[in-house]
Amino acid sequence: MTKSPAPRPATGPAPAREPGAGGPPADGGGRVHRALYAFARRLTARPKTVILLWAVLIAVCIPISGQLTSQLTEQGASKVVPGTSSAHVDELTKRSFPQRSERELTVVVTAPDIHTPRVRAFLAGLDERLADRRRTGEVTATSSAYTVFRDATAQFLTQVWRRAGGASATPAERAAAVDSEVRQGRIPEALVPAASRTARAQTAGQVAGIARDATVAADWRNFPLPVPADAVDRLIAPDAKTAVVSVAHPAEGDEDPDVDWLRDTARTALASAGANGSADVHITGELALIHDTYQKAESDNALMETVAYGIIFVVLLFFFRALVPAVLTLAVVGLSMSVSQAALYGLAHQVTLTQFTVTIMQFVMLGAGVDYSMLLSSRYRQERLAGRPPKEAAVQATVHAGESMLLAAVAVVLAFGATLLSPVDWIPPLGYGGLVGIPIVFAAALTLTPCLLVLLGDRFFALGRSPLSDLERNGAMGRHLLRTAEFARRRKAAIVVVFLVATVPFALLTAGNRSTSDPVKLSPVTDSRTGFERLAATWGDSAVLPTTVVGEAAEGVVRDGQLTEQGRRAVARLTERIAATEGVASVDSATQPFGQPWDAGELRQNQAFLTDHVARDGTLRFVVVLEDDPYSSAAAGTVGRLDDVLDGAGADVGRLDVGGATQVDLQYGAALRSSFWQMAALVSIGVFVMLALTLRSLLVPVRLIATIMLSNVWAIGITVLIFHHLRGEVVIDDLPIFLTVLMMGLGMDYEIFLVTRVRDLIRAGRSQEEATIAAVVDTGRVINAAGLVMAGSLGTMALSSTLMLQQYGAGLGTAVLLDATVIRMLFVPATLLLLQRYNWWFPSFRRRTSPLPRAG
Repeated sequence: MTKSPAPRPATGPAPAREPGAGGPPADGGGRVHRALYAFARRLTARPKTVILLWAVLIAVCIPISGQLTSQLTEQGASKVVPGTSSAHVDELTKRSFPQRSERELTVVVTAPDIHTPRVRAFLAGLDERLADRRRTGEVTATSSAYTVFRDATAQFLTQVWRRAGGASATPAERAAAVDSEVRQGRIPEALVPAASRTARAQTAGQVAGIARDATVAADWRNFPLPVPADAVDRLIAPDAKTAVVSVAHPAEGDEDPDVDWLRDTARTALASAGANGSADVHITGELALIHDTYQKAESDNALMETVAYGIIFVVLLFFFRALVPAVLTLAVVGLSMSVSQAALYGLAHQVTLTQFTVTIMQFVMLGAGVDYSMLLSSRYRQERLAGRPPKEAAVQATVHAGESMLLAAVAVVLAFGATLLSPVDWIPPLGYGGLVGIPIVFAAALTLTPCLLVLLGDRFFALGRSPLSDLERNGAMGRHLLRTAEFARRRKAAIVVVFLVATVPFALLTAGNRSTSDPVKLSPVTDSRTGFERLAATWGDSAVLPTTVVGEAAEGVVRDGQLTEQGRRAVARLTERIAATEGVASVDSATQPFGQPWDAGELRQNQAFLTDHVARDGTLRFVVVLEDDPYSSAAAGTVGRLDDVLDGAGADVGRLDVGGATQVDLQYGAALRSSFWQMAALVSIGVFVMLALTLRSLLVPVRLIATIMLSNVWAIGITVLIFHHLRGEVVIDDLPIFLTVLMMGLGMDYEIFLVTRVRDLIRAGRSQEEATIAAVVDTGRVINAAGLVMAGSLGTMALSSTLMLQQYGAGLGTAVLLDATVIRMLFVPATLLLLQRYNWWFPSFRRRTSPLPRAG
């Protein structure tokens, strides 16, 4: 360890002393400074008490924070926009057709031949295991090729048993009756052994067990009983290498469907049937995709956090040139996270939170919290170099750095608060993370760091190499910053022009990119994605992600859950019109449940197959398979034509709405664009008003918002270039809104750090030019280090296996890095120097006692 020398004035010009140095700020310091001064005095008078209170709070919160995971849900990740037609379809589907809602899970079975006895035994064994959950209500229904064949067998054998006398006859009487039916040829040869066993059954339940065994033993390719071939074709692929099992869950359930239990159960059933080596199973569905994505994101968090902490620790070591401040800074932020997670646990009982709420909160807190602590402790070091005693240095650091920290924290809260206005279900949960985490980490940095400085004094910077020297002006970084500031002074107009011209290609890249909300393409490689892709490869994307038309039937169309004759004709006419619509490949409805029309007799005999299209409450459902990819512009055009068909021909059937993947995507995109401008406008206005009143300037807030937009366009363009043009990946459509809203908060830190320093130096008597150059040197080191910290924290999301987080991480990391370096160190100083005294123009509604000196 090299002992740090006692603080002494730095070589070269000493830092300017702000008004009120060594005492309470003068009126020119503003109300914020005076309030912070009073706060800092009280805080530093009782540092042990403050630290003790935080220790108690953290000790209470740690066990609570461990329970947060149990309160997170996967159902808040839907992209269905409330109030839209697709939302109405979604609500009606969950209410009337829960077996076909988002709460349906699908077991995908793959094998060289689905018809082998082992695969048949697996399907039967899985259904038996699911029967327990059907009895408890956790599962409402299951369907598979096995259940289709089993139900037909059970119905046939039950009829044989009843014709033989049922429970009222003796076994001998039933055996004689069955033998008679066999001689008359009324029982297929393949079912004779099962029928003979039926004669010995005492109850209908025993007959059902016999039907199970007979179904497993039968050859499904030549099944001895008639079953709708179209129904089987929807459950077993034409090449007999893929089969599906539908598992429906109750719509009113508060708990997410247990994907992990179903996956484990399916694999256990596969092993019990001896089909492990010859078949495989996957669990998929909307919630299964979300569930697996969240699990992946959660498991990735450990790696991302480790890398983030590693990057930040290295940056802190180089920044402080000492071990102790690096460790203490990370400790303050890390411990405050447990308080934030406990607060989220309480909030989760009132609002919907997801795993991404926690992920975003952690990385934003890590970046912002370290930035705040770095700014405050580096300001303390500057105050010590100016000759102030430790306690007074801590007070002054809290006053001057605290103002920048407060403005930055309020800006982030405004940005995250704006997300609560989004009509898209999954965006507000992200906002709650920032709204909870940022105030807590700000409070921790503003209270714990000064108290540690008071208690430890210069020992806060222990175990280092000259950590109390003037690191801003001395060394290579100081010389580089001075050269950068001088270059901005000499070439200010050229720098502004070059930056604006360089924005054009990035803007074109951003505007020309077609983004997507396709949940499958944006999912990581998981079991559910593998299962979904297998379904899509077998039956087609549009069949797996169909368009649905759902609504309440008109009067006289449905009675007691069945179509009336009038209803059958009306539904048949509408089905024909939908099928004739350009871009429609096929239609399933109550008159043609599997794409081909059924006559009235077939409909009466096969009511069980109509439950997906006619509900007992009179709700009708049509399933429309489009010719084009569900997320293509051609599919969007087809959905528009369907709307026209329903407006013109659907009145005699009922009030029907269009939903499904394509419609959800269209309405989600429209809502996203609308909410983007609303949120951007709200945050911009809030930030503008806050900074205009605080900094007494109109141009500074305007330029700040413009420069953040500039760095966002660059970052989005670079992200599109990397992911789409170089990697061939799709780009998530909410990337612009996510970057803009977050950067409006997070990217503001660096502008505030720089501009408040310029203002303070001008108040101390410097000219605009002198203040700008000095401020770049004074704050450049902390801004660059803070940018590396924030970019390192947020950028580690790019290590996630989830494409969404990869793009968020790459976009945010790039935006922050650009913002903290070339934007703040070149573009902002150039504009400050170009505008001169106009930077601080503000309409005077009343005489101010201490105006900023005019520079020029």
